[in-house]
Amino acid sequence: MRIPTNIITGFLGVGKTTAILDLLARKPSREHWAVLVNEYGEVGIDAAILEGGGNPEVTVREVAGGCICCVTAPYLQVALHLLLTEAKPQRLIVETTGLGHPGRLIDLLGGSDYANRLDLRATLTVLSPDDFTTPGMLENPVFAEQVALADVLVLNKRDRASPETLLQFQQWADELYPPKSLVVATQDGRLEPEWLDLRPSRRLLVAPNWETESAGEARELLAEPGQPIRKESRGTMAACGWVFSSQECFDEARLAELLTASSHIVRAKGVFRTRSGNVIINKVGNGLTSHPTPYSRDSRLEIFSSNSATDWLSVEQQLLKCLRTE
Repeated sequence: MRIPTNIITGFLGVGKTTAILDLLARKPSREHWAVLVNEYGEVGIDAAILEGGGNPEVTVREVAGGCICCVTAPYLQVALHLLLTEAKPQRLIVETTGLGHPGRLIDLLGGSDYANRLDLRATLTVLSPDDFTTPGMLENPVFAEQVALADVLVLNKRDRASPETLLQFQQWADELYPPKSLVVATQDGRLEPEWLDLRPSRRLLVAPNWETESAGEARELLAEPGQPIRKESRGTMAACGWVFSSQECFDEARLAELLTASSHIVRAKGVFRTRSGNVIINKVGNGLTSHPTPYSRDSRLEIFSSNSATDWLSVEQQLLKCLRTE
């Protein structure tokens, strides 16, 4: 049986270790959990704190001296192998350093090397109210990557946030793309265990009046090459969304040409795997912008049309022609 695995990330001082301690205190009593802690410095403070909990059903190991997402990646695999073979956990939690780029870690743990051993579930990113009051934080590239790759976004220390900050957080989170499986505010590092079992990329694209699915009922959006998942809107405005296979690569220039050619497309937003990297393409009216994104699990797009009779199957066929074939 594959081991349910979660990554918990977040910038410095947001309360990741406190949150993990809280989870460990409330885990099922008969389950053995393992925690792999990444320390940027040589002295393992977080690991010592977690081990100090004294729970015999928890095994803690650390990778110190750098970020497991990059420079110490070989040591990560050695530590992970020893942890899995010796502790034989029923759940694995990986805590990254606050300066870590989790993208490579997600690719590693969710990749073919661990496909038969690990079941990578939700990545949780913990935030602090300070993140919204510190100048430049929202534009910090490390912070931005941690947010972009989160499935569950948690604002910790809610009791320290002003009503204005809470509103700013909610408005900011509502604009994130792709949308998160869960956005929530908490305090004292409180994470609910059921959040761990949310699946990456489970949430459907947002369009008017689309039926939402609860975490327990959500179906995984895994498209096959050449067979994207299509979801049409049931609302008053014509809208449709697609999820494309992670194995497919788009031609960005062709996509831009397609999206700007139709006057009926009043709004389009998508994230695409391209030869030059992963990008978010955003069209509002006649304007179209593109910028890089660390999101890489798949390609997905939502379109709003002023034409209620839009033939979405035809649009899908045109989108498939934007795939690179070489």
